[in-house]
Amino acid sequence: MTALETSERTSNTPVAVEGPHGPVRLKWHKLRRHLTEAPFKRSNLALGWQLGASLEVDILATADGRFAVLHDATLGPSTTGRGHVARMPIASTRGLFHRDADGAPDPDAPVLSLAELVAPLRTLPRAPSASLQLDLKLLKGHRLTDAAIADAAAAVAGLGDAIIVGSHHLDDARRLVAAVPGARLGYDPMLAVTRQPTLRDPERLLRHVERRRPGVGLAYLRFDAIVAAERQGFPLVRRLLDLGIETDAWTVNPGRISIEAVLRTLLEANVRQVTTDAPGAIFAAASLQQPAPSGRLACSRP
Repeated sequence: MTALETSERTSNTPVAVEGPHGPVRLKWHKLRRHLTEAPFKRSNLALGWQLGASLEVDILATADGRFAVLHDATLGPSTTGRGHVARMPIASTRGLFHRDADGAPDPDAPVLSLAELVAPLRTLPRAPSASLQLDLKLLKGHRLTDAAIADAAAAVAGLGDAIIVGSHHLDDARRLVAAVPGARLGYDPMLAVTRQPTLRDPERLLRHVERRRPGVGLAYLRFDAIVAAERQGFPLVRRLLDLGIETDAWTVNPGRISIEAVLRTLLEANVRQVTTDAPGAIFAAASLQQPAPSGRLACSRP
């Protein structure tokens, strides 16, 4: 296995690794390029957009039907604010910042609405492979309102062919995709696995996804679920591909035991995307396993 890196004058952050079945995208989880940095940095969004990266942000609806770019149901401790996101208007998030791993607020990572975060993309050159996943978060017992759908659709208007809406909550994600022309749909069944332990059986999980197949182009699976299926001799990822559904393996970060072995299994299984908070570290781990024939890393320039 060699590694495929897209480089640019200002950055060598990778956007893919080369596996036995071709290039595998590295998705920048929460827009992170490094594990310890704050999430949702504006500079990383702009850079990834121009490099052709797979990018991901989490979105939560506020009390007034606007989408904020936030991962957690409460503002603290991951931001400088406090309170429940669903109980406050979007204006209450103004002046807040996301924190890095040391707890320091990052001025490059203000808490923004989805519309504010993506607005600069309309004036930036986009590499053909660039995509932005909206990871739709919904609180238990909550449904996506028409106002929130309209807000998201307006926020990404004109960018639809780069947008992927992914979620545990497939029905709501379908509604959002329907409002964004050109957007694609992804499904994360791992919440269902938590609620229905029988779905830990890879064949049952395949059938679960297959029943929800219409319109779904991407399945988000925990990396250890994929590894477990491979060890059991069940080609879950390849069977999903037979259905026209690519697999994203989440979330693979350095510090885990045998990260090289995990990556080898995922790439041999034919995942098409790996979610990570540290794309450079994953690229390095992949490149150590088998150098390119020339002895250098294989490169692709935008």
